[in-house]
Amino acid sequence: MNVATEEEVDSFEIGSKNQFDDRTFTLNMAAFYYKYRNQQFINVDPATAAQTLLNIPRSRILGAEVEFTAWPADWITFRGSLGLLDAKVQEGIVSGTDVAGNKLINAPSATVNAGADVILFDNESGKVNVTGDIAYTAEQFFDVSNTLRLEQAGYAVLSGHIDWESADGRWNASVWGKNLTNKFYFTSRVDLLGGFGFDYNHLSSPRTYGVTIGTKF
Repeated sequence: MNVATEEEVDSFEIGSKNQFDDRTFTLNMAAFYYKYRNQQFINVDPATAAQTLLNIPRSRILGAEVEFTAWPADWITFRGSLGLLDAKVQEGIVSGTDVAGNKLINAPSATVNAGADVILFDNESGKVNVTGDIAYTAEQFFDVSNTLRLEQAGYAVLSGHIDWESADGRWNASVWGKNLTNKFYFTSRVDLLGGFGFDYNHLSSPRTYGVTIGTKF
């Protein structure tokens, strides 16, 4: 039976929420610092695939977030966000290896999201709007040892949908697509090379698309 020490964290955050130009532009900002002691994480033994709950004696996360929404006209909305992250191990030994200075798991240094909503028309025949979104995620590691062959490089995912709603609000339909460029990337990776001769890789969803129709009773 594996028992890990409870983790402790000191959390410091500061932020600001703002509206400008007669509330047609919002800007929210935040910065944070998390100081961990005995941070818990799951470690997978490459030889046996056994999962063990371990502690990292000291680690820290330093980051900032900025997000905005703008309504330059009634028929269009722009939105976006930026996240910056510096998440590192400060002290720790995993499988006999000193991991101090390594990046924490699933902690990309930057994430960027941008999108727009455009109302094509809104009249007696109903309302049609188009939405597009792009999301970028910088490189990241899936193990605290920062195994280079398991690193996920930065990638961007494009999605969008076209929506129609009847004038009375009773009927609606949507044509949508996710990962429109069919970007190939990993959502998790596990080192099993030593015991099984391969790495376990969990893949992203491929390009998906469809039509949704709904009604309100």
